[in-house]
Amino acid sequence: MTTAPASADPGVPVLGVPGWHLRPLRRDDAHAWAAIEVLPQVKQHTSSGVNSVADLWPLFDRLEADDPGAPLQFALCRSDDGRLAGNVGFHSISVLNRTAEITYSLHPELWGRGLASACARAAVDWGLGVRQWVRIQGTTLEPNLASQRVLLKTGFVYEGRLRNFRLVRGVPRDYLLFAVTP
Repeated sequence: MTTAPASADPGVPVLGVPGWHLRPLRRDDAHAWAAIEVLPQVKQHTSSGVNSVADLWPLFDRLEADDPGAPLQFALCRSDDGRLAGNVGFHSISVLNRTAEITYSLHPELWGRGLASACARAAVDWGLGVRQWVRIQGTTLEPNLASQRVLLKTGFVYEGRLRNFRLVRGVPRDYLLFAVTP
C-alpha cells in the first residue's frame, strides 16, 4: 500500500524529506509503535513505561480525546509503503499558556541519518506556526547525547537541569531542559 504525504493538511507537519512523510498516528499503528518503544536501546533513554502494545491503549484514548490540551502524535512513515518507522509529537500541552513539550522516537536502524532532527524541526515549525504556541520545550536524560544534539540542531536552547523531574522505572532522575520560542 502506498500512502501519499499529507502536505496540504494544516493538521499535519510537513516533513520535506524525500521518501518520508508525517501523518496522524492511528490505533492501527500501535503494534509497530510498541515494537520500537520496547527496544532496549530506545527505552534506556526515556521514562516510557511501554512494555507491550497494551500499554499504548490508554495513550491512544488520550490522543483521541476531544480536548484541546490532549497530546498530539504524528507517525513517521516511509512514503513507498506507509510503514511506521517512528513518531513525533507533543505531550504536556498547555492551552492556557500556549506551550507544549516535544517527544519523538525513531527505530534505531534509522538513527544518525537526520530523520529525528527533520521530524523535530517539522513539528516545531507546525507547533509555532499552526498552533501558535509561544514555547516548545524538550527534556532529555543527561546521558542521551543524541537527543540533545537533535534538540540543539532544531534550534532549542539549553535552559538547565530539572532535578528529580521524572521517574524512570521507579527511580527519580534528573533531566536536561531545552526550549525553543518564536
